[in-house]
Amino acid sequence: SFYQEKANEYHFGEISISANRGSIYDANGVILAQSATVYKIFMDPDLFRSELEKKKENAEAQQKQIANGELPSGTVVKTADQVQEEIISFLAEKLEIKEETVRSAMEENTQYKILKTQVEKPVADEIIAFMDENSLNSIQIEEDTKRYYPQDELAASVIGFTNGDGDGQYGIEYQYDDYLSGTDGKVISAKDAYGNEMPYRYAKTYEAQDGNSVYLTIDRTLQYSLEKNLEETVSQFEIEDRACGIIMNAKTGAILAMATAPGFNLNEPSEVPDLQIAQAAQDMELLDIDKNEVIKKDNAKSYLDQLTEEQLDEAYVAAREQQWKNKAITELYIPGSVFKVVTSSAALEEKAISVNDSFDCTGALVVVEGTDPIHCWKTSGHGLQTFTEAITHSCNPAFMEIGRRLGAESFFNYFKAFGLTERTGIDLPAEATSYYQGLNGMGAVELASCSFGQTNKVTPIEMITAYAAVINGGELVTPYVVSKIVDTDGNVVLTNEKTVKRQVISA
Repeated sequence: SFYQEKANEYHFGEISISANRGSIYDANGVILAQSATVYKIFMDPDLFRSELEKKKENAEAQQKQIANGELPSGTVVKTADQVQEEIISFLAEKLEIKEETVRSAMEENTQYKILKTQVEKPVADEIIAFMDENSLNSIQIEEDTKRYYPQDELAASVIGFTNGDGDGQYGIEYQYDDYLSGTDGKVISAKDAYGNEMPYRYAKTYEAQDGNSVYLTIDRTLQYSLEKNLEETVSQFEIEDRACGIIMNAKTGAILAMATAPGFNLNEPSEVPDLQIAQAAQDMELLDIDKNEVIKKDNAKSYLDQLTEEQLDEAYVAAREQQWKNKAITELYIPGSVFKVVTSSAALEEKAISVNDSFDCTGALVVVEGTDPIHCWKTSGHGLQTFTEAITHSCNPAFMEIGRRLGAESFFNYFKAFGLTERTGIDLPAEATSYYQGLNGMGAVELASCSFGQTNKVTPIEMITAYAAVINGGELVTPYVVSKIVDTDGNVVLTNEKTVKRQVISA
């Protein structure tokens, strides 16, 4: 069996047929990602060496013919070494790879060695013409696919991208890779003793099965509007650690738009602006500047000039990885005043307060005697106010009092019920888990700060999902970005719809 396996490896050649990756569409059928035909350039090193040997024999025969007067004395005869060097130089130039890479491939003990993937058609045509001119069959092309993103930066952190091998990286491309990638086909053919393919009847073809298409809940118009406004915010307020935003259908959990700014071009995902590299270098303390000094776009290059090549590479990698992350689901933040709707709804549900209750704000509140006062944003205070006014004013002392009336146990139970101690389960990779004050360590001061949105850290997707439950009738839904997946025959193979985890509060 050992020698039979070795013989099969020698006598049978296998060529892969790449499957076309499925497309990604927005909610209205606008293409966000698609694959186009490119080419893979490969070599049969065993056959190449055999062809060179034949050229060597032909060259020696021609030299004899010249010596015998059978050919004109001025006939140019290329040696096998000259042909080899011409091929190496030509392939290295056209494929934009090192000559040593080509030379090394020619010496390998195999019948299939890939030189370059995702080669555009004009270059592939030149290579085939060159090989035909030199009567070589050992270097061939295969059809392959390359991923294109017609909308460039739109929804980049949601969509993700593919690597050089066509595998999904980040976002939808990664999360739904099994659906999108399809199944490659192959051609298995018999070869004769010289490595040449035998007639067609000795070959067996297994057709490729193309990938499925994915339809998102994202609406291109809303997505564009969200990204435009986030970019203006980042620029106007000189945001250092990026900004993010989510637009969600509160009733169903469908994500209509989700963005991180600054974004990146999906067609060139490894390109990183100097400003972001400089900011990464600052965070990594590679630059001899104050941690809080603001690096501006127009002077970022001067900061990068201060770095060694090794430091620059380190900062670039950190900035590149950062720009690929979806801030809305992978990073934590302190929600602040938006959290007050959770405290409010829990207190109203438990009848700890009513909408007619009054709350007095003097500008600060001492929660526990002997501790420092916790201030309202309005240091002069709001005075006596109704609950409606307190939430309209976003008054911290009022919400510390509401939290006290609710009590630590009830507060934490609702915090948990709103999904803020667990991942939402959104169909995107790398969702982070919140960091929160547990019930055991929640004293009066901790309860007070938690009640108006401090202390705890959650993801933006957790916060908006909890917020949706406050206004959709009390249902905690699972957010999602894919509405359906359709195969090449038009059959729907997967559907995402509204999924209710639990009823948190009454309508």
